[in-house]
Amino acid sequence: MRSSPLTLGCLSLLASATLGCATPAPLVRLNPKATDITWVGGRATVQATNNNIRVGTAFEYQDGPMLAMRVEIENDTTARIEVAPADFTFTDCLGEAIASCMPTLAAVDPEKVLASLDVAQSREVAESANDQALLGTLVILSAVGDVGAHHHGSGLRTAVALDAMQSDASTHDSAQASFGVRRQIWSNQALRRNTLDPGQGTSGLVFLPIDLRAGYVWFNVRLAGAVFQFPFQQVVTQIQPPAPTPVRPY
Repeated sequence: MRSSPLTLGCLSLLASATLGCATPAPLVRLNPKATDITWVGGRATVQATNNNIRVGTAFEYQDGPMLAMRVEIENDTTARIEVAPADFTFTDCLGEAIASCMPTLAAVDPEKVLASLDVAQSREVAESANDQALLGTLVILSAVGDVGAHHHGSGLRTAVALDAMQSDASTHDSAQASFGVRRQIWSNQALRRNTLDPGQGTSGLVFLPIDLRAGYVWFNVRLAGAVFQFPFQQVVTQIQPPAPTPVRPY
């Protein structure tokens, strides 16, 4: 039986109301506000030297609700210095005036993120084991029920239980893989605590939470008494959702 256009329209409205409409997240980029900009691999890079310490930085990419900044540090002093997550802060400003700036906040600490990932992964492993144990019991009960059934479709309940068990395992495997990817980023790519001897350098990513209200972001680095401040203009691009597919009457 063919559905009328009115019926199809009502079903479409009902689906929209039930499922909701997901909208694309805006794209956020940081452009350095400086006259001396060096382009490295497509990145607009700025750098400064203070107390024989050199710091260079560039916007890398947007990672969901965070912005990744690539940072490179060289110790040209005659003493050993230490680089730690607490050395990186940022200040969001609505405009160029200092009065429009919000309180300075710390960048995301990789060690805290790694600790939270360990906790979440441990819980995921336990949840996976519990789910598989429960579903395994249901498979046994379904099999017993199917054996005792003397009607058409015997074995269907066991097949459904096995499918649910496999689907649950696949879901947990995907979650475990996601934890592995996130851990690799924060373990190997994020700029973590380092001790730099004279002549040594280090590099990595520093992550800043996004505030869409900001028009400017000051990225601040404090090392061995030297202060580095890099102003960036924040550009937010709203992404329009795809146009809905018109419903054709049948």
